[in-house]
Amino acid sequence: MTDLRIYSCVLLLSLFWPQVMSETKGIQKEQGYDCSDIWGRNTASTSGIYTVKPEGADASFQVFCEMTATGGWTMMQKHNGEDGLTFEKMWDDYENGFGRLEGEHWLGLKHVYRLTHQEHRPCTLHISIGDYVDDEAYAEYSPFSVGDAKDFYQLSAGSYSGTAGDGFRGDIGTDGTNQHGSYFSTQDQPHDGCHPNCRFDDMMFVSCSDFYRVGWWYNNCGSANLNGDWYSPSKNTSWASSVSWPTWRPNEALRFSKMYLIFT
Repeated sequence: MTDLRIYSCVLLLSLFWPQVMSETKGIQKEQGYDCSDIWGRNTASTSGIYTVKPEGADASFQVFCEMTATGGWTMMQKHNGEDGLTFEKMWDDYENGFGRLEGEHWLGLKHVYRLTHQEHRPCTLHISIGDYVDDEAYAEYSPFSVGDAKDFYQLSAGSYSGTAGDGFRGDIGTDGTNQHGSYFSTQDQPHDGCHPNCRFDDMMFVSCSDFYRVGWWYNNCGSANLNGDWYSPSKNTSWASSVSWPTWRPNEALRFSKMYLIFT
């Protein structure tokens, strides 16, 4: 009887093992605080999905690591139309994350909070963007962090450097374009400073997140929005709700955006 049970277990394992291996194929099993830490432990690490557990975190989670010649970058967002992923999501989705880690995705605000609140690992946000004539630009903010859930994941964007312009602070002296210090908003949880309403050209509305339909750090309503709708080359001009960084390409939907967290 015992031999029969052992045989049955072996048979079941042989049937399901190929499926298990297929599902985990390509997922790196190296553990670290973040992608920068993983690269520091092994500079030969290749880009892919890794399991991380930031300093002070209660649980681990998976991220996509882009391994460069100088370090590992933890991807926070990727938006380029390749998966047709809509960013028209509600609060729970933005908090927990959505999409495909190796493709278009949003990592999740609760994970970004954990990553950016490591006591001994200062964080820089690196934003990479591109247009439809194959020009690319970047913006970096250091230090960078988001608040916790009770503070609605408040944006803290430090000193700017780069070639794309300071999209988070927008036009100096223009009310409502500075998103530094703003709270994250979604259609079902607006925290965007529209009191009692906001205006865009001749349109009035009660919430930026309701008008643009996607989650972001709005401030009546702000300047940049990398979670907006993705448009193909023939339809990428003069769209208000689009993948947008106006300090680099005003009135133009971008070809892609990528947001990375880099730790030192």
